[in-house]
Amino acid sequence: MALSRAFFVLSLALPVLPASADVWEYGEQECNELWFSRNLIMDRAGYCFGSPLGQALFDNANCHGSNVALGAENTRQVERIRALEAQIGCKVNTGQTWLDVPNMDGLRRLRDMALPDNGASACTWAGAPLPYYDGYSAGAQVIGQINVGDRIGFGWIGEGDWTVIAVGGQSVIGWVNFSNSNFEQSCADWAG
Repeated sequence: MALSRAFFVLSLALPVLPASADVWEYGEQECNELWFSRNLIMDRAGYCFGSPLGQALFDNANCHGSNVALGAENTRQVERIRALEAQIGCKVNTGQTWLDVPNMDGLRRLRDMALPDNGASACTWAGAPLPYYDGYSAGAQVIGQINVGDRIGFGWIGEGDWTVIAVGGQSVIGWVNFSNSNFEQSCADWAG
């Protein structure tokens, strides 16, 4: 597992950008995903959105204001997202009322947000069924299962032994811990 973890579980280290870079390899779609993920955390904490985009994507019905308290893990996630947005130069137009995030429904199901990584790959699962979860933190719930023949995609930053996967496309996203599986023999037919 050490080889696969080193290769497939994505690093938290972020590359240093040249001063002239506006948006690096990630691109607009990943910036949109980061903005959505960060604001989903804020929405769940009761944040009241004032921008047209925030109001279009999140429900202000149960909001408490613009100064909301986040727990330690959510604060850490928001800080990581903001750092990545700043480092890659994200500029989301919050005056619009629609955002291109193909996996928005999958992200809404997660309790621990998935941060996009620069690069993606996929394989066909050939191992024993393996559950995937809505997060990596304590209390995470099973939201699905990888089965033989499922195409699983990688393209998000992992957390410790946990990796984010997409199952059969972008709309089903979950966290999986491959540390107790025979990953090298279980993931075949690699692409990307």
